[in-house]
Amino acid sequence: LIDLSRCLLRKYHPGPLEIGGGRREAQDLLTQIAQLQEENKQLMTNLSHKDVNFLEEEFQKHEGMSERERQVMKKLKEVVDKQRDEIRAKDRELGLKNEDVEALQQQQNRLMKINHDLRHRITVVEAQGKALIEQKVELEAYLQTKEQEMGALRTELGKLREKVQGEPSQNGEDIQVEEPNKEEYISESEKMAMDLKDPNRPRFTLQELRDVLHERNELKSKVFLLQEELLYYKSDEADEETRPPQPTTLINPKPSTQQESGIKRLIFTAIMPMVAAGLIPDDPTLQPIRRLMSLVGTSVF
Repeated sequence: LIDLSRCLLRKYHPGPLEIGGGRREAQDLLTQIAQLQEENKQLMTNLSHKDVNFLEEEFQKHEGMSERERQVMKKLKEVVDKQRDEIRAKDRELGLKNEDVEALQQQQNRLMKINHDLRHRITVVEAQGKALIEQKVELEAYLQTKEQEMGALRTELGKLREKVQGEPSQNGEDIQVEEPNKEEYISESEKMAMDLKDPNRPRFTLQELRDVLHERNELKSKVFLLQEELLYYKSDEADEETRPPQPTTLINPKPSTQQESGIKRLIFTAIMPMVAAGLIPDDPTLQPIRRLMSLVGTSVF
């Protein structure tokens, strides 16, 4: 302000003050300057008070904001911790699900392999069944041919018997010689050949019957082993599944039962006369037939 007053004096009064009016103006200016200085002081004091109040208000506002921010940060931290825990739990569940998926994939691969093996075994069993059916057909054809041959032999035997009976006897000695031969011939014919209407007439030789029995036993053992393996695989598969196990079913039961019944019918109708005659003494599979024949014999006699 002093510099300003000096500048104003130099501007308006560049020369010496020779007139009294100029002094008055200078005095007025000085008084104005003094007033301005006082106003400036008041303004400065007011400004200082306002600054202090403003700073206090700002500090209070800042304190309030910081407390609010603390609460907000605390809540955010709690939310973040909660979400982190949830993420960890989800990661754990995801790991368990991945392990379950891997186990299911391994089980699926194992079941696919077992299914492939079972299909292969089924094809093998079907092929064996077809082969057995073909063998059965061949045996039936062979039986028919044998029956035809035996029928032809019986007719020829009947003709020879009629011819022998029709010849006149020349002397008593010839009759006595021929009679035991005739009885022996008749006994042998009764043992080896019977009437065509007899269901128990012999149709096989001893060696053929033994071959058929041996083959029957081998086939039954093979079928039994295959059934056991199939039941084992089915039980293993049922144990691994969550659902209750289903009852196991045999593969293609009808052809096997029909085939077995046909073989039994052929064997029993063929071997019963030989069992009755005692031509097969050492076969253990014929014990039930022997008991049946003994019961039939006791009931007849």
